[in-house]
Amino acid sequence: MKKLDVYIIKKFLGTFFFIIAIFILITIVFDISEKIDDFLDREAPLKAIVFDYYCTFIPWLYSMLNALIVFLAVIFFTSKLASNNEIVAILSSGISFNRLLRPYIISAVMLLILSIFINHFLIPITNLRKLDFENKYYHDTGHIDPGVNIHRKLKPDLFLYISNYGVISKTGYNFGLDQLKNGQLISQFKAERLVWDTTAGKWSAKNWRIRTIDGLNETFEYGNSKDTVLSFHPSDFSDKPNLIATMNYFEMTKFIEEEKQKGSGFVKRYELELHKRTAIPFSILILTIIGVCISARKIKGGLGMHLVYGISLGLIYVFLSRVGEVFATNTSLPSVFAVWLPNLFFSVVAYFIYRFAPK
Repeated sequence: MKKLDVYIIKKFLGTFFFIIAIFILITIVFDISEKIDDFLDREAPLKAIVFDYYCTFIPWLYSMLNALIVFLAVIFFTSKLASNNEIVAILSSGISFNRLLRPYIISAVMLLILSIFINHFLIPITNLRKLDFENKYYHDTGHIDPGVNIHRKLKPDLFLYISNYGVISKTGYNFGLDQLKNGQLISQFKAERLVWDTTAGKWSAKNWRIRTIDGLNETFEYGNSKDTVLSFHPSDFSDKPNLIATMNYFEMTKFIEEEKQKGSGFVKRYELELHKRTAIPFSILILTIIGVCISARKIKGGLGMHLVYGISLGLIYVFLSRVGEVFATNTSLPSVFAVWLPNLFFSVVAYFIYRFAPK
């Protein structure tokens, strides 16, 4: 490896880790000021606060910030090289711009691999301790969403439908349970309401009707209230962000397949989370190339203007990420396309910016 490569890699990684350490420290200070009253009220031990919460909080923060911090770090130190005429001297010595890019790419790939490992394997481990601490000493972080038009495949021949489910009341409306045999409907259990009995730990059907089909013969049963033993729980109708936050790549992939078999309405959210863990690290490489290309040229305004361009592009990246997630959640747009949309867009931007970079 040439001296130039070592010099740029040291500058790249040194600037990146310094800036991200500052951002993490500032974030932790603000988080402490916000949550200190809850910690004191619940008598959280200092050791638990430091090791079970903030030490496990750092990998998550790193994952959230690393792509944009890489972008800003590249712009910051490359702009300084350009303002000191070091880029001009390097290119004038016969070194091509592509050759100049090599140590940047090496550094970006190193950070990309580190980020993928942290996202898929380290954060799920640290989240176990972090979420346990929050549930004990801060608040219950469980998140639940109301269910609308819920469909479930409980067994290969047993299908459930609920038009609307109230999470707080644990009540399902317009409940239906269809039993099939060889693809033919043999029984149908319907109820106006399906209410979870917390004490008994089972469901109670209100204003129910059972239709049994035997060839050409049909029989009907009716009633006002009927206790049932059904193979699902109120938690099955709720989103599980805390659960997937503690799963590594292989566990989450298996979990998503199981949720698809059940017909869960939250599959897209889980897929978005899985794909984001890979897509965001790859943005490091794309943003690095863009950062070098826009900051390697000496311009009027220097570092200030380069940072303005960088922050503007960073905001566009965040905006596209949010738009993609919203569209994927509320439309038929595939989750993988929605998550990778910012990377696809910025790959095109990187190509055109590279074309006009100083050669």
